[in-house]
Amino acid sequence: MRELIGANWIILTPIVILSIAALAVIIERAGFFYRIRPRSADKMSEAMAKIGRYPAEHILSDFNPKDVSPAKELLSAALTTRVRSVPQLYKQRLEALRDRSLDRMERHLPILPGIGNIATLMGLFGTVSGMITAFSRMTETGNSDPYVLAGGISRALVTTAAGLAVAIPSMLAHNLLEALVDHHADQMEEVLTECLSNSGKSYARTRESKTTSA
Repeated sequence: MRELIGANWIILTPIVILSIAALAVIIERAGFFYRIRPRSADKMSEAMAKIGRYPAEHILSDFNPKDVSPAKELLSAALTTRVRSVPQLYKQRLEALRDRSLDRMERHLPILPGIGNIATLMGLFGTVSGMITAFSRMTETGNSDPYVLAGGISRALVTTAAGLAVAIPSMLAHNLLEALVDHHADQMEEVLTECLSNSGKSYARTRESKTTSA
């Protein structure tokens, strides 16, 4: 194995560097999603049912103080912002907060499929160049021994195996992390829809009462 690695060190070195980069991104993102995991998931539906009927302090008091999930943070901002009485501005503020949270969750994620693709291509490049070298040497020496050819091909295939060993976990981690992003995005969309709906109803009631008074 040491001989196989030594014969392909030019290709294997960048593949190893890519694997370190992928591992760093996976660890950083896993830690981030662990920190923002919902700690009061069972309270969210109850809280949204109370919007417009109870004060913000009462609604938010049901949540775990350590809950910093995007949906809870969006709900907290929606209930405490001072622009609730201006529907258009209120909607823009909440959508901006949602988009900012999505940007934070998706940070560095595009790196993983990029690493997977590059590692795969570098592995294939190493295999193709290794096989070309093996066949060229056989042609130059006139040696058609199949054992010699098998040894050259085995050395060439090491880079493909290394590239796939980096690409497969990178792509798998990317899909899992994207699934977490989608889950948080769905929760934030529910909060956004409920808060905007309640704001619209409140605004309509206010306009109606002013019209009636006039």
